Amino acid sequence: MANAIPQSKTYRPSMPMTWWLERWNYTWFILRELSSAFVAYWVVITLLQIAAISAGPVAYTNFRVWMSAPYMVAINIITFIFVIFHTLSWFRLVPQAMLPRIGGKRTSTTMTSAPMYAVWVVVSVIVGLFIMGILP
Repeated sequence: MANAIPQSKTYRPSMPMTWWLERWNYTWFILRELSSAFVAYWVVITLLQIAAISAGPVAYTNFRVWMSAPYMVAINIITFIFVIFHTLSWFRLVPQAMLPRIGGKRTSTTMTSAPMYAVWVVVSVIVGLFIMGILP
């Protein structure tokens, strides 16, 4: 065993559970990752609503009663806040991930993200007008 290579130990520093609270960038990252769970919840609720509408008036009335319970209203308000946070944080990250070029020059972050905000506002207005009954 003269040729045996000694095994080295791998250094593994201990990491506290609250490591992400040490810097705002870390906290922002964790909140953005956490917000994706709320986006998934929002999708599930939307699918349940579509299923209730498809099942008929009684099922949809039961769904609406369930959604009007105080705990569901609270959960949905929190979900709405996290979904808005998720959307805004991803809109903020797109100019860093995409590097579009026009005429060989990199576009500004405003030029990259402005169309997303514009589409978001237009779609929100159309949906709002539809909900208010102004659009058929």
